[in-house]
Amino acid sequence: MYTARYKSHHDASRSLKKKFTLQIDKEDYLRTKLAQPTDESLVLYLHVPFCNKVCSFCPFHRPDKLRRRTYHEYLLEQIDLIKDLPYMRSTVNAINFGGGTPTALTPLQMDIVLSKLHESFNISKDAEISLESSATELSDEMLDVLVKNKVNRLSIGVQTFQDETRQLFGRRGSGEHAAARIKRALDYGITNTNIDLIYHYPGQTENMLMKDIEVIRSLGIAGLSFYPLMIHDKTPLAAKITDADRMDLADMEREYYLHDIIVNELAKDGFDFLELNKLVRNNLDNYEYMSLRHSVGSCVAIGEGAGGNIGEYYYKHSFEDSLVSDSVPICSKGRIVDPLYRVMDAFIYDLQKTKVDLAEYSNKLSINLENLLNPLIVKLEENAMLTRNGSIIKLTTKGRFWGNNIIDDLVRLILV
Repeated sequence: MYTARYKSHHDASRSLKKKFTLQIDKEDYLRTKLAQPTDESLVLYLHVPFCNKVCSFCPFHRPDKLRRRTYHEYLLEQIDLIKDLPYMRSTVNAINFGGGTPTALTPLQMDIVLSKLHESFNISKDAEISLESSATELSDEMLDVLVKNKVNRLSIGVQTFQDETRQLFGRRGSGEHAAARIKRALDYGITNTNIDLIYHYPGQTENMLMKDIEVIRSLGIAGLSFYPLMIHDKTPLAAKITDADRMDLADMEREYYLHDIIVNELAKDGFDFLELNKLVRNNLDNYEYMSLRHSVGSCVAIGEGAGGNIGEYYYKHSFEDSLVSDSVPICSKGRIVDPLYRVMDAFIYDLQKTKVDLAEYSNKLSINLENLLNPLIVKLEENAMLTRNGSIIKLTTKGRFWGNNIIDDLVRLILV
């Protein structure tokens, strides 16, 4: 049914925001919104656009005009701009540090920023405070700072424990060292520790994948996000791989075979799907940040390149763009969307979590989705990509592999 796979959620439904954009004055909307606390879920996202070592496959832009060793001061300035707004007095239910690599900041910088967040916002006592890191930057000094400041979830970019492949990917340190630092984080009490794993890369054998799986088993982590290697133009890895490598990477049967090994082997240890590309062991990770952000909540964006939303205002923060106004200290690089966009966003995230109730969203969207989507759903059932139980559709393992393609097709039908 499909031949080319959409390999991340960013591939699905690219035109959604544009479809729902409203021509409403940003300043008027935001001034009203920010003048009172919100009863919606509120999360904070802080972006750190630096890495100590850039992976060979990474395409992300890193700003030249901001300096890493003073970046914490920039974050503090951004927090001070917004912390006294009535809207920001609402309870914060989750905080996520992404990047880049947030632990490219020093432990002292991280301590200063985390302390500032606790001083400035009404953070729920059971809030998920999550941070992305590489294994090599999780020194005991950094772990001391994180635990002191109530960080309770880690996402560690391991990619692989195989030393030769780590060199190919531009990762620092050996696989053994990476495993030791993950174990150390768990020993510190951060039981909700997750890793990133890359599969289907040039030269990978089934035996190499099984070795990675055995390390994962031995560590007792909460979960992992697993992705096939994606080759981006103008990266060191793109210049290195051969045409034969590219042909191998285009082999979807091979990719599905390796995907199946990961899913089936780790199922023996209690891992199950939380999202299309995320497996969680025994429900140890709910990834509250993502769940709250995509359940008609608001995400306050802090830091260069941070994306978020305040109600229906979706924006990306950049130091190069002006604020909406002195009284509305939010980046002007954004747009206001119809409330239906947020419903569609929640619909897509439910599908990312592999199951959705069509009756529920038919009511919210005032569309009979069961009738509208039935021809495609029948076709997907015939191809063993989903099952149907009343109004609930659920992706099979095969459907989860092709999940972003399926989401894209479903959304396109709704938007016609």
